[in-house]
Amino acid sequence: MGNIKPYRYSPASFREKTHKKITATLIFMTMKILVTGHRGFIGSQVFSTLQAQGYDVSGIDIGDQFVDRKYDYIVHMGARTLIRMSKEKPFEYFDDNMVFSLRMLEYCRKNGATFIFPTSGSVMEATNPYSLSKKQTVEWIELYHTMYGTKRHVMKFFNIYGPTSRKGAVFLFAKAALKGEEAVIYGDGNNVRDFIHVRDVVRAIKMIIDGEVQEGYHEIGSGIGTSVNSLLKLVEDVTGRKIKTHHEDYVLPEASELVAANPLIKDPTPLRKGIEEVVEALRKEFTAKNAP
Repeated sequence: MGNIKPYRYSPASFREKTHKKITATLIFMTMKILVTGHRGFIGSQVFSTLQAQGYDVSGIDIGDQFVDRKYDYIVHMGARTLIRMSKEKPFEYFDDNMVFSLRMLEYCRKNGATFIFPTSGSVMEATNPYSLSKKQTVEWIELYHTMYGTKRHVMKFFNIYGPTSRKGAVFLFAKAALKGEEAVIYGDGNNVRDFIHVRDVVRAIKMIIDGEVQEGYHEIGSGIGTSVNSLLKLVEDVTGRKIKTHHEDYVLPEASELVAANPLIKDPTPLRKGIEEVVEALRKEFTAKNAP
């Protein structure tokens, strides 16, 4: 008798809630998802995470042939994203950003799919072709939603970083520290940004796909502002190395502060921990490259 565990009564309400949650999860996992830009920094993380967790997910990139598998969700990550490059190639940014986005949006309209689209904190004031392409695409999305009832989730991305990123201040500062290179600081370095780990971005997108978030607009940031100068010091602290810097003027006008006011993710990865991951990944990469 001593080995027999006592029976614990499970209320019907608890069993019913558990059953509904499991059923809802299974339903969402059987839905077909298309991730555009699935070979890019963010898109690849979204694609691999959903695939690893058993979702029916496909991927395409700019220039790939579109194959219609009757998708329920389109996570539209495919786009050109370099602000400074957009100044040199405005038409390419219009074609690959706006036109590509409208093709995916039109698919959602005709097939009843949900459109998940990332924009950025810089689009409030469209001061460059990249920002304008994002701003106008959001306007088209809202028009489709109003006129045709197209379901949409518009995600306002802030400064995303992670171990596999090869651009952005976190990567560039970490690389400069480890290689003894000089880092560029645009302006005086007092401009404030919101740094969010790519892992948290993937979490947010998965919450949307799993039906945990109401349709609409979402801020994907940490809600914590960090100046570029403070970020530099944090990277120096993590690496234990002083970073040589020089200042340059902004190529294009940029906002002095961009921080999420109401972030979807309430428990973001601490910035220091994220920087430690980036530094560790780069150390391994540089060691492997220098190995005989």
